[in-house]
Amino acid sequence: MTKFIFAVSLTVSLNSLLFSETILSLGERSSTNIDFMQANEIRDTTHIEQDPTPFTKEVELMSAEEQLEYDRIYNEKFFAPWTQSSVELSKGAKTWQFKYAKEKTYRSDGRRIPKSWYNYEMTNSNFKNSDTLNIPAITLRHTNLRLYPSSRGIYYDPKRAGEGFPFDYSQNSSVHVNTPVMLSHYSVDKLWIYAQTSFASGWIKIEDLAFVDFEFQEKFQNGDYAITVKDNLNLSDDNGEISLVKMGSIFPIDPITKKYLMAKKDAKGYAKLTEITVNDVDIIAHKPIKFNEYNLAYISKQLVGEPYGWGGKEKCRDCSALTRDFFSPFGIYLPRNSRQQAKSGAEFMSLKGLKSTQKKETILSYAKPFRSMLFVPGHITLYLGEKQGEPIILHNYWGVRLNDGSKRVMGRAIISTTTPGKELANVKKRSMLINTLTGIVNF
Repeated sequence: MTKFIFAVSLTVSLNSLLFSETILSLGERSSTNIDFMQANEIRDTTHIEQDPTPFTKEVELMSAEEQLEYDRIYNEKFFAPWTQSSVELSKGAKTWQFKYAKEKTYRSDGRRIPKSWYNYEMTNSNFKNSDTLNIPAITLRHTNLRLYPSSRGIYYDPKRAGEGFPFDYSQNSSVHVNTPVMLSHYSVDKLWIYAQTSFASGWIKIEDLAFVDFEFQEKFQNGDYAITVKDNLNLSDDNGEISLVKMGSIFPIDPITKKYLMAKKDAKGYAKLTEITVNDVDIIAHKPIKFNEYNLAYISKQLVGEPYGWGGKEKCRDCSALTRDFFSPFGIYLPRNSRQQAKSGAEFMSLKGLKSTQKKETILSYAKPFRSMLFVPGHITLYLGEKQGEPIILHNYWGVRLNDGSKRVMGRAIISTTTPGKELANVKKRSMLINTLTGIVNF
């Protein structure tokens, strides 16, 4: 018997016009260099089944009222850029990335980045013309927020552990299709626009954006939304592929036709609404979906094994993108980075000053399966539950720190204990997660 994703409110029919030009269907992320990164095994990945499903049996369910309140806050924050009159950032917050011009940085192939490139891109950033647009807009496809108006990467020394590819420091974040933004100004070369989303800011390619007017905003922001619950979908029309669509992407529901809506660009550069056809069940559902065993397993299983993508590099996820996209279908909004996410729960419990055994005891006593995150500065994980007296977590994890400063690279989302790699003779024990965790974030 086939099971289906259940939403908190009434489900929406997937029937659609037979000849609709835009289709959302099952897809696949194209392979890139990120898929060929080193990915080692440790005892946790070979002895713990890499399937979160068994842990869903212990989950404390959320009430519909609780979820709908979270979802109300989610929608308010998601659309916040459209309520602004300008990009609400100080000059320092917009230009902090210029610090890289003073450091030794490299391309992915190990070549030093010359100062002349930074000089060009700082001029191209055109911040003297900040807030000359002040126009709301929307993303037309899955895209990137860059710290410089360029697709070229910025890396530290690739010969050192934890540096080089995929740690592109010009990659601020990936951005899902249909995301509201506020626009500040053009780059000098007119190929990029500086934009602010609800969770991060940076440069977006002009072809990935469309301006929105009040009429569009009113129809798009209609209070009734669906969210993709299957990862790496394909959005296409008669002209071919439009975009890869990641899990956690939002599509409004037309109040009359009950079709899903997306933005396309007209000849003047403004967004227009287009209905989409969905031919596969259980790839998109009314938001929020119910916080129950089946849905938790369905969402979390898809995240396991994905390559580590710093800032959403190559359409993959890092640790905070994993937690963000996990909670989104359930109507829980998270900011972009781990530090901000640690401040976003209903409750934060500090683990500072505790010994590792005390931390484990506290986690097992107070963390809630699938409703808690475990935080260490620079990293965040989803708490799954207990196995043989050990806290078990799901996280996109770069690797285990070793005594010589190098890392045993995992480079993907794994299910592990809070002591991954403890069996290694050369593991740096004080750098193990259980020794560095500083807090529990509960929902």
